[in-house]
Amino acid sequence: MSRNGYGHGSARRKSFAFFVRPTFSSESETTQWTTTDDSTPTKPRPKSLFVGSGGFAETPTVVSSRKVLTKGPSQRPKSVFGSLKNREPSSPIVTSSASSSFGDSSTSDNYHTLPVSAVVMHAGEVVTGSGLLRKKKEYMVLTNQELLKYKSEAKAHEAFGVGGRHPGVRASSVASIGDGSGHTLITLIHHVISVTYAGPDHDCVQVDYLDGLSGSPSSTTLTLTCRADAQVWVDRLRSVAAQVRLSSPPPAYPDSTVEQIARRLEAEKDYSPMHFQIFRVVQKTGRSGNRSTEDLQKMYSAMCYLAIGIHKVHVLPMRLTTNKGAPSVAPTPSSSFGILNLAGLWISSDDDSFSLTFRSPCRYAHKLGLGSADAPDIIQAVRQAVEYLRPLWQIPPFSIDLPESMKDEPWPDIPPTPGDDLNGFDRTLAAYCTAYGLDASHIMYTVSTTVEDAPQFQLLPPARFGRRQYTDLELLAILRTLRWNDTFCSISFSGLSLDSLAHVYDRYGSEYEPRCERSGRKINLKTSEGPKPLLVHELRALALYCGKLRRMDFWDCIPKKARSGSTSPIEAGPDTACPIVEAIMPLCRRGLTNVDWLIFNGIELGEADLDWLVDAAASRLAHFRGIELSRCGLTERMLTLFLNALSVHENTLESLDICGNPCRMNAASLNNAVTYFPFLRKLNLSRLLRSSGDDAVLTAETLHRWRLEELDLSETRLNTETVEAIATYLASPQSDALYNLALSQCGLTARDVALLMHSMERTPDKARNLHLHIGQNSLAADAADFIDCIATGKTPSHLTMKGVDYPKEEPFQEFIRALTINKTITYLDISKISLPYQAGDKTSALLGELFAKNTTLKDLDISGEQAILESASLGGGLRKALGRLVENTSLEILRIELQSLGTPGAMALASVLSKNTTLRELHCEKNDVHLQGFTAMIDALEDNHSILYVPRMDHDRVEQMRLLKEKLCQPAIPDNWDHHRHLEKPEKKSSFRNKSSKNKKVAFTEGDALMEAGVDQNLMLLEEKWDSEAVRLQKYLRRNQQILAQERSRQRRPGVGSASSIGSMGLMWGVDAR
Repeated sequence: MSRNGYGHGSARRKSFAFFVRPTFSSESETTQWTTTDDSTPTKPRPKSLFVGSGGFAETPTVVSSRKVLTKGPSQRPKSVFGSLKNREPSSPIVTSSASSSFGDSSTSDNYHTLPVSAVVMHAGEVVTGSGLLRKKKEYMVLTNQELLKYKSEAKAHEAFGVGGRHPGVRASSVASIGDGSGHTLITLIHHVISVTYAGPDHDCVQVDYLDGLSGSPSSTTLTLTCRADAQVWVDRLRSVAAQVRLSSPPPAYPDSTVEQIARRLEAEKDYSPMHFQIFRVVQKTGRSGNRSTEDLQKMYSAMCYLAIGIHKVHVLPMRLTTNKGAPSVAPTPSSSFGILNLAGLWISSDDDSFSLTFRSPCRYAHKLGLGSADAPDIIQAVRQAVEYLRPLWQIPPFSIDLPESMKDEPWPDIPPTPGDDLNGFDRTLAAYCTAYGLDASHIMYTVSTTVEDAPQFQLLPPARFGRRQYTDLELLAILRTLRWNDTFCSISFSGLSLDSLAHVYDRYGSEYEPRCERSGRKINLKTSEGPKPLLVHELRALALYCGKLRRMDFWDCIPKKARSGSTSPIEAGPDTACPIVEAIMPLCRRGLTNVDWLIFNGIELGEADLDWLVDAAASRLAHFRGIELSRCGLTERMLTLFLNALSVHENTLESLDICGNPCRMNAASLNNAVTYFPFLRKLNLSRLLRSSGDDAVLTAETLHRWRLEELDLSETRLNTETVEAIATYLASPQSDALYNLALSQCGLTARDVALLMHSMERTPDKARNLHLHIGQNSLAADAADFIDCIATGKTPSHLTMKGVDYPKEEPFQEFIRALTINKTITYLDISKISLPYQAGDKTSALLGELFAKNTTLKDLDISGEQAILESASLGGGLRKALGRLVENTSLEILRIELQSLGTPGAMALASVLSKNTTLRELHCEKNDVHLQGFTAMIDALEDNHSILYVPRMDHDRVEQMRLLKEKLCQPAIPDNWDHHRHLEKPEKKSSFRNKSSKNKKVAFTEGDALMEAGVDQNLMLLEEKWDSEAVRLQKYLRRNQQILAQERSRQRRPGVGSASSIGSMGLMWGVDAR
């Protein structure tokens, strides 16, 4: 015999063997019973209609010489205790089971017969009814195919020929119904939906089933004397039902019912043929009151359909039917629960009961008490749906209470998702948004593969208009989607506030709180007392469970004003730690996370945060690679303590950013603190206040310990000693890896810059690959050496001189002459250059020479500035020089914004676009360009096949519409307006009946309306014209991008396109889509 006790069965049924607990004897003992009269001929099997899948089907009915009376479907009996003595034993009666209990009928010609092969599996006396005066004892008989009810044990003995308490007794063929005994067919076994315990002491058994003819849900309750008897009944009923289901499956679902359920799910956008399953279940709901055997009606149940969709579990009530039609879905509202809100799974090993618990964030849990013979299949289906939506979670955030036999069950195969290259990120995010009632289309992000520690997940502002930040539930969905996802090595929330989740506490459950490592070992962290906000738990879980995560960016994620007020159960005070620091630093101290590059820029930190920072920095297990603490409000004492504790990471630290903190650092102390880190690649000491003295901010000895790639000392006052130390470092081979040197607003002179340029030169007439920032320094006076370095090519390849002030125009002219003959600078930013007045004719001519004769510049930014207090613009002189761009053969990107070009400047740019073949991008917004100039530029693009980006001029468009509306809506004021008003005032008071004055007033109002209608019409026409020109622009740019993609494809492989070329085309189109 197989391990499930049934002999041979399918492999699927064997996996759920814990449901079957047969208590009858072995097969040899069962088959020893024989009928009392073997000579009784077997009657032919009549045919009856039973509901099948999709309608009625003709199936053979169980037939026996013994007859069991049942109620007819069409005629009500006169008395349920009518005598049947006048009936002939051989008269055939057709049976029907329209309800859960039936009585005898003296007027009905219907009866039900048992087959000769029916085997009694169990029998016993039960109590039916409820209440003290309505109770009555009856006798239940369970065969291998049916559940029957008799009025007494004697009647059952007469019907079967033996006592009904012994299992394995075959039905007698000589039983007669002529004695007037009452018989009732409860249900066929393969129609049973669930067998569960009922009552507070589990001394009752509830059997839920489908009616044989109508398919309506029905139920009966068996009250036993003790729990042991109830357990025997439950075990026998489940055992027989499981055995019968192997050969006779339950009734199939009608097509109409399946269609109704599918439509319900489709209305909620939760239907997919690949993720659609239906089960019949019994939902149990307890009402208030004493649940005792005297008042069982207070415990009620309803048969429902449980449908599993893509993201939800739906419970749809089943409609009761009194006719022979198929059951359908009730019109009452259904209940839906997000699959990822699952908080608990439980299945009973004693009966068919199971439960599903769902809980939304910060809400009470909702427990679904259900019962079904398909409980193992339902549990596995729900687990499969959860695994599909969260494919990488090794520790599920819900409790699981399953029998041992189910824990070793193999999981069904999860259907593949084509095109899913982020380990199911979009799938999980959509599921969480559905569970939390959110719109996933509002969440925007990008994945970058060109940054350090790539790929990087970058959260962008929401797509919803008028909102720059995410809600607490949206952030919760994003963070829980990122948990366990090993795709990303960097995660950035830069510029987005996480404050909406920093004051939210979940007091209703803790299933999402991280309590163990990835391996399952419990963690014991030193944390502050009291409850923690959700932000702490989510960020801690993110750092703990994302195995490949190395870098986390929280730039400006907690506003400073948010630290002062709190709606949490514990009021925030001056010693309250930042939730981001409290979440991650304890993990770093214990070495429980791979995150070793943390960016806290712009987050105000206090003494409580300093404790976490120093505690983690003093541990070698943290293995920090990068720490960025710019603008964090650190004092000199706080910064000194942190740097001293950080010294244990001398072999791992690569980046340090402490700029913008309100501390006055001593130069000697600073040099001594940073000397401990010989492997530094990036150092940012900008906006630091240094104490008085002649010591260098960074000495030459300190700089020579590093092979820096980035050094930022902007807005830090540099003395001569510091400049000489930097020049010495630039001249040494230790600086060969340096590609970014920021010295903006450092009080440098032109001679200082010339010294640095001489020091960085490696090969004559060959540019060093370095970006030098020297903006907002005094470079106009004594600039001979500086101008000579530019003219002779002793410059880096990238130079930024943003915001340089020229009190006179002559030094700027000398600078333009040197740029014209320079052969090393490929990127130049001279935006926001300030002249005493607009560029003159000589300056304009020199700019024209620069545009026409320079052959190395590829990227030029010559934009202006327009602020409330000051503005920087070259004016009309720049418009004259733009025409010389036609002769340029090297420039690819030109930025010329905020220069007040107007329509004449747009005409000059149109002339350039019609002839220039090297320009790829033109940024010329905010130049007061009207529709006429924009149209001229678009017309010039018709013959230009090289340009890839031209702006839509949205800002200029809005500005023109505003000015035009103000001009058209301005009323015309007559010269004698005051005198006219003075004369009209008494006339209006004294001549109420003056019709002429009244008519004049009406005429003025109608003219006002006509004028307003004309203004709106003109504005609408102007809008349509702008739109049409923007469409033309998109068409030309798309054409040029396709041409470029084809050229690149031919260069790689002549005549054959490649996926990379298509990707490049899509990327360029994304630039234009801005």
